[in-house]
Amino acid sequence: MRGKKKKREVLGQLTLTSRAARTSLSARLAGEGLHPGQDTALLMIADHDDLTLRDLADKLSVRPPTVTKTISRLAAQDLVEKRAGPPERRGSTVHLTERGQSLVEGVRRAQAATEKRALAGLSAKQRKLLRKLLRRIERNLGAVDDAMLAPDGDE
Repeated sequence: MRGKKKKREVLGQLTLTSRAARTSLSARLAGEGLHPGQDTALLMIADHDDLTLRDLADKLSVRPPTVTKTISRLAAQDLVEKRAGPPERRGSTVHLTERGQSLVEGVRRAQAATEKRALAGLSAKQRKLLRKLLRRIERNLGAVDDAMLAPDGDE
């Protein structure tokens, strides 16, 4: 099969594309002292005041232990702080520190620059279609994951 290009499956290509995007963003975030994943948590906290860790996990579509680990690392860098939540809400809330707030615009610029590079050469129509297709794939996989995680008889 020398010289013949093998057709890559869609999921394989999606995985490679995701990895390339993450690597590119990671290089930009390193300048801010952040790791991939911390940027989305930081921006979500900046955009939604007074989030509980559970709310943050839901908004980021990750499990609560993942958020706890991310928040612990951000707190160790003095970028966020946890506070006791109001009595009617269980759990603590998370807030940006001054240092965390000072990184928000740099993080937004890093994400925008990565997206611009990733989508270079695509028309507005192609970008719109790509977003639509990616949302559909996300919904498809989310529905499967939800069904797989549901207790027996809870579908």
